[in-house]
Amino acid sequence: MPEFDLLNYQNREQAFVKHSLLRQYLPELAYKIGAKWDSLAYVDGFAGPWGTRDPEHKDSSFGVAYETLHRAQLGLRDRWKKELAVQMILVERRKRAFVRLNQYATQKNRPELPIKAIRGRFIDNIPLIETQIRAVGKNPFRFVLLDPKGWADIPMQTLGPFLGARSCEVLITLMKRHIVRFLGEENRAESYHSLFGRNEVLEILRNIPEGPERVERAVREYCRSLRRLCGFEYVSSAVILEPTKEQIKYFLVYASNHARGVEVFKAAENKVSKIQDDLRHDIKLEGQTELFALEDTASPFVRRLHQQYSDRGREKVIQRLLAGNPDADTPYSQLFCEGMAFPLVSPNDLVQWLKELEPAIKIRMDGKRRQKPSPTKNDRVVVLDRKLLSSKHSRGNRNLLS
Repeated sequence: MPEFDLLNYQNREQAFVKHSLLRQYLPELAYKIGAKWDSLAYVDGFAGPWGTRDPEHKDSSFGVAYETLHRAQLGLRDRWKKELAVQMILVERRKRAFVRLNQYATQKNRPELPIKAIRGRFIDNIPLIETQIRAVGKNPFRFVLLDPKGWADIPMQTLGPFLGARSCEVLITLMKRHIVRFLGEENRAESYHSLFGRNEVLEILRNIPEGPERVERAVREYCRSLRRLCGFEYVSSAVILEPTKEQIKYFLVYASNHARGVEVFKAAENKVSKIQDDLRHDIKLEGQTELFALEDTASPFVRRLHQQYSDRGREKVIQRLLAGNPDADTPYSQLFCEGMAFPLVSPNDLVQWLKELEPAIKIRMDGKRRQKPSPTKNDRVVVLDRKLLSSKHSRGNRNLLS
């Protein structure tokens, strides 16, 4: 069970789910960074605190990050005798919130994990943030968390140079309600151009009827912008649901340049999906005495979402196989990142898709004594019958959910 006091998350259960994901992901990130880098810069561009109730802000993103990264530092030191320099850079524009943030930074600041609180708009302070990052060490790995109130504060063209470093990962919150809310208003056109960094996206979205498909396309176009304008090789996403409704509240868009990063992110998302299901189930029942039941607590809505994203991921994998050179095989890592770009999809889903595609394809695993392929190994997938595979692709396209 996550180490949170749930009383601090009443009426903000979605924050509980997001913080659970951070608690799952950040230790793996720190250990991954500790194996190859000497330093890590954690940047929260919209730190808050927002609605926290814990006096030490343990129910905030920066509080979760601090506790998690500090434990990882100690683990690296004790287990591998590895010293990982970590600095947290926390940015907040609002005066009253910054006072609390700065108090936290002053209290928690320590030589092995310094905290720098910066007052002002995130994009206006990027030069100062860059200076702080360089102070951490030579070419430090950077993890950037962006949870803005509105998208005017995360213009893609400005993010590009900041996030374009090879050793960088980012996690961005995209509110479902906001991303397509003002599509028809001409005076908002420039803000959409700024958000996506590509002027053609607005017309693409306007040509899609209002509904879930428009939202999905907006998220896909945003992911495409992260690839094209920020240079990320891999982009994935997770969904955070409304605690009391069968609706998506927001998307968490994750970008990395390493297949291992996607693997770690998806592992964290899959664990947190169960937590989210249990939490929503408990809220629905209201009188349940234990939060986490042993039964399957996923709602029909969640099952439909999983099926929808699974169908789309499967088709992307088949498209990637068909696009390859007929005389060459395809790295499993590429197929993994294609399929894992979609929320709620797990590595087991990908393995199942590939099994269903046999005998049109064959998995060739590098080495012995492994039952499943891995994106971090030199595993490959070879197409044996393109015609059969193409028929499976066409059949899947006809069955895709809208």
